[in-house]
Amino acid sequence: MANTSINLVGLDFDTIKGNLVSYLKRSDSPFKDVNFDGSNISQLIDVLSYNTYLNSYYLNMVGSEMFLDTAQLRDTIVSHAKELNYVPRSFNSSSVQISFDIYPSTVLDSLLIPKGTSFTTKLGSNNYSFSTQDNLVFNSNANNVVKVTNLNIYEGSYVTESFVFDSSNTAQRFVLSNPTIDTQSLSVRILEDNGANTVSYSRSTSFLGIGANSQVYFLQAAENSQYELVFGDNVIGRKPKSGSVVVAEYRVCNGQLPNGSVVFDLDGPIQGQANISQITVAFPASGGSVSETNESIKYNAPRAYQNQERAVTTSDYENLLNQNFPEIQAISAYGGEEADPPQYGKVYIAVDIENADGTPETIKRKFYDFIKARSPLSIDPVIIDPDFLFVDVSTNVSYNINTTTLKDNDIRSLVLNTISQYNISTLSNFKSTLRYSKFIKAIDDTHPSILSNDTRIMPYKSLQPTPNSTFTASIQFGFQLTHIELPSHEGASLVDAANERLNVWSTPFIYDNATAFVEDDGYGNLFVVSTQQGIHKRLFTMGTVDYMSGSISIFNLIVDEYNGSQIKLYARPESYDISSQKNVILSIRDNDITVTTTRVRE
Repeated sequence: MANTSINLVGLDFDTIKGNLVSYLKRSDSPFKDVNFDGSNISQLIDVLSYNTYLNSYYLNMVGSEMFLDTAQLRDTIVSHAKELNYVPRSFNSSSVQISFDIYPSTVLDSLLIPKGTSFTTKLGSNNYSFSTQDNLVFNSNANNVVKVTNLNIYEGSYVTESFVFDSSNTAQRFVLSNPTIDTQSLSVRILEDNGANTVSYSRSTSFLGIGANSQVYFLQAAENSQYELVFGDNVIGRKPKSGSVVVAEYRVCNGQLPNGSVVFDLDGPIQGQANISQITVAFPASGGSVSETNESIKYNAPRAYQNQERAVTTSDYENLLNQNFPEIQAISAYGGEEADPPQYGKVYIAVDIENADGTPETIKRKFYDFIKARSPLSIDPVIIDPDFLFVDVSTNVSYNINTTTLKDNDIRSLVLNTISQYNISTLSNFKSTLRYSKFIKAIDDTHPSILSNDTRIMPYKSLQPTPNSTFTASIQFGFQLTHIELPSHEGASLVDAANERLNVWSTPFIYDNATAFVEDDGYGNLFVVSTQQGIHKRLFTMGTVDYMSGSISIFNLIVDEYNGSQIKLYARPESYDISSQKNVILSIRDNDITVTTTRVRE
């Protein structure tokens, strides 16, 4: 008999059991007077409830795994991504450029550094092995010294796997056994005719330009975080001969763990030459990463399917580089028509590399080579460094001491953490916005005892002029500045009172053996000024300010020295809602945060 009162929503054990008992207690039931808690039928109901609960859980999981958005098992996510022709990123080897001199024991014209030449580094308590991935030849100079410069070495060790190709086995698979493979290092060759012929195969990511004789293989993700080789069928791609040996060589690595390594030692002599100089690096080792996470695969796979390995829109450039280079921490692409001045026929791509100060030219070249092959012929991609816009934060927090046992330092630490987390979650990226009202609300919400906060923010650019050299720069703040004008003093040297700040100013530096700083006059002129008898005195004109666009030009600035590693150039914004555009990353650094507290009794 149908019962429309059955609850079909609650599927936990107790709800299912309660529904069964309610059904058996209906008015026309022969069990309506049974004590269900004490009778044997209670055990039968428990079994039915348990079975129903297991089935509902199983069906729910099966339903979830049927779709990419809701799948939780990695193998299922990878399977759905495979349908979209998406290959999840593998582990990536950390790499570094090293330089050193070799002093041969005999006169040499050149010296071969073989593939696999090993170097060791220690980071913390762990040792890591780096090695070359190609055979490289370096020439000796007139002094019989072989100068090895900008040698690329990669963390990890090389592994070789082989398979016998059996064309009669249609179910044969070529699954590479190691899940920590760096797929960028993978090379595949086929030994045919009992090893008499060696055919090198290259990886292809699409069917474009592939014919029946194309010596290519395809790579796809397999179960257990492994990868699988797929060969052609003599229609799309050349099929290896039956009985031939498939040889796959690749590098296995430790992901991000060796990043930051700077001290390297050679493991054994190079072609018998062991006398070398100290090894130096241009930048610390970087670029190492683990395989792509499940959430990243779910996000990237549909977008990879949309762009089909073609860079047409700016988001295509961003998605393609993000998918293939896990060391990219933030990326922003924009058309050359948006540049100042416009550069038609170009796409500018600003890239911020994880755990690196700046982007080495070799890495920029790697990005360029990858994206150029996927760009229209008429478009030239340009890889550029990000421009950072920093924000000074000064906040005074009032809190009720009657509602908390926390002390001043405790509240201060909590607020500092809130601001740092806001920076991580909302800023520290391209195209981000600091919403002032939400920012101060986040500070208020740090702890229930906080009543209010008085917060001042001030954006600045970091200048690093070379002492005693002419410094010229064009600085873009990217937002409208305040425009406070001084009373006109034709020919006078007065700027303003020493305790005032107008629209643009800097931290102090030494000029002509005296303390000075930069300040504007409200009329678009930028001066080097000094404090004399309670006022600011103009020393000379050194730039201009465009208050509407936030553009500042600096010329003919020569400083003797300055404290620390930078001169901060502040600009007062017209609005406290600050956004970053194009190649600008907006960020609040921890050492730019000042928190004071005020105790209040309520």
